[in-house]
Amino acid sequence: MREMVDAVATLRTATAAEVAGWDALVQANPDGGQWAQGEAYAALKQHEDALHPVHLVLEGAPGVDGVVAMLALEHRSIVGRQWYLPQGPSLPVEAVPAFTAALRAFAQTVPHLYAVRIEPFVVDVPEVRSTLADAGWVASDRMQQNQHTVLVDLEPETDAIFAAFSKNLRNHIRKAGREGYRVEKVEPTDENLETMYRLMQTVSGGKGVAGMKPYRYYRRLWTELRDRGQGHLWFGYDGAHEGPQASSFMIGFGRYALAKDGGSVPDRAIRGGAHLMRWTAMQWFKEHDGRTIYDAYATPPSWKADDRSEQLWGPGQFKLLFGPITDHVPSHVLLLEPRRWQLFSRLVLPIEWRLRKRPYGIW
Repeated sequence: MREMVDAVATLRTATAAEVAGWDALVQANPDGGQWAQGEAYAALKQHEDALHPVHLVLEGAPGVDGVVAMLALEHRSIVGRQWYLPQGPSLPVEAVPAFTAALRAFAQTVPHLYAVRIEPFVVDVPEVRSTLADAGWVASDRMQQNQHTVLVDLEPETDAIFAAFSKNLRNHIRKAGREGYRVEKVEPTDENLETMYRLMQTVSGGKGVAGMKPYRYYRRLWTELRDRGQGHLWFGYDGAHEGPQASSFMIGFGRYALAKDGGSVPDRAIRGGAHLMRWTAMQWFKEHDGRTIYDAYATPPSWKADDRSEQLWGPGQFKLLFGPITDHVPSHVLLLEPRRWQLFSRLVLPIEWRLRKRPYGIW
């Protein structure tokens, strides 16, 4: 791949030095850095899903000082290549046309690249949809679970953050503390990660997390994050169980503290423990890790928040106590070679689903 220059912006392959410092580069992006653009997620997807990481850099984007780091996950098949930029690109909306032009030019140097899927972490409003459509992008599927999520601003003083919570939430947190619920930040050792996974299997009245993947997948993700200092684990104790009653694995990356995974024993002795755990983690991320936004991670869309048929209705009701749902745009696809895309969708994708046993998609 060689550098291609657009009149406004330039897209190129990252240098070896840029790849070596990739996470720092991503966290300096205009949107504060998305964890799915980082090396831990790239390593997970390369190992588990045979996706090839492509490190890209955009220069000269309108409204951006410096470069923008972009991770593309490349899927290869007999049809050709397609790219997915998880929660990327990290650009202001006004830079989308320039990015698209630079991408089209650069794509000419990539053999058989027939489609690119992006997923900018920007609020879903008509103006954003219009800008994407005018640049040639077609709205597609929800990819990352926190397309719809609850975000809490961690920049105000701690007392001000707490005061902004609903009265119901504040009461839950205070009650759990009074009754002796204990929250501990623990090391994400292999033993503790196994406990974390067991607790994920007993949420929702013992049904487990919807769409739960094998332990191998979670262990790879958690250890990739842990080994980079980005993965953090909390246990909660109610005194009525041998070991923790609840757990939460969270990610600290860029501006964000993300409550990625959680589990619990349903027959809790003290109500409000999960609320206290999240609040304890928020304070830690604010005071010790420098994060400025808490991402509750995964809710139904705001317009379906009260729809009990929604898969995430239960978790969504819990997370709504911390604030309103924010809806981000879904992924969008740019078709560079529509015929190859049709061949992949109609012929290759169904076969791949059967062979790899991944009905949830290729990504």
